Amino acid sequence: MNTYTRIARSFAMIMLAAFCATLLIPVVAVEAQAGSAAAVDTGRLNVRGGPAITFSIITSIPYNTVVTLIGKASEGTWVQVRLADGRVGWVNRIHLRSFADYGLLPVTYDMTQLPPPQTVPPPGSGSPPSGPTIHVVRAGETLATIAARYRTTWQNLAALNNLSNPNRIFTGQRLIVSGSVTTPPPSGTPGVHVVQSGETLAGIAARYGTTVAAIVSANRLANANVIFAGQRLTIPSAPPAPRYYTVQTGDTLFRIALRYGTTVAAITAANNILNPNAISVGQTLLIP
Repeated sequence: MNTYTRIARSFAMIMLAAFCATLLIPVVAVEAQAGSAAAVDTGRLNVRGGPAITFSIITSIPYNTVVTLIGKASEGTWVQVRLADGRVGWVNRIHLRSFADYGLLPVTYDMTQLPPPQTVPPPGSGSPPSGPTIHVVRAGETLATIAARYRTTWQNLAALNNLSNPNRIFTGQRLIVSGSVTTPPPSGTPGVHVVQSGETLAGIAARYGTTVAAIVSANRLANANVIFAGQRLTIPSAPPAPRYYTVQTGDTLFRIALRYGTTVAAITAANNILNPNAISVGQTLLIP
């Protein structure tokens, strides 16, 4: 065998090995996604017991906290994560940043197993049942169109659902809608609410203009989903209503911050703005 033949065979073997490696790389990449790291990309992120806001909150983790990706829901943008202390929960991946391909995560929750949301007819088509209404966001909907349907405001929906950015809702998201909730006259003494049959903390919080977290804290409740008829709850003072501003032609973040007595950095952080020079007319901003 001459030198030329040996070189040719060696080259052929190298090319064959490279080709086999390209076939194996996608398999390795698929397996690598479960166990990949991601970091929280919002002020605080609620970790829930399942892939929807209807599930109870396990804990809340601050900005830049690193979590480990485990799996995903069969639909939507919820992913299952493991925290540093070993606890497992669900978060919405729109509030994470990661180099992982979320599409390669294994499905660990079948969304068809979710309990059906409470459904009520649109306003004007009959008497709605008592308690909060749950609206499931559909493709193309915005807070403004949902608010118009239920005769409320998008600002009210944003506050009721603790949305840090009213421009960021997603298909399949479950929103509590206050516009169609029947509110009986307050019971009990001022600052105290006596729980009625069928009531939930979310409905009570919406009625008094406060939050579920505030009521849980004021009453030292171990589980926000467990209250009973006749229970007396202390109702804390309502938190300040969130401020929103709709960007007008010629606006800059500096001018908006100056107008509201805040800073550009505070507004960019509150609205997850990557480029403070890139805001658009009609954009809704949360003013911290």
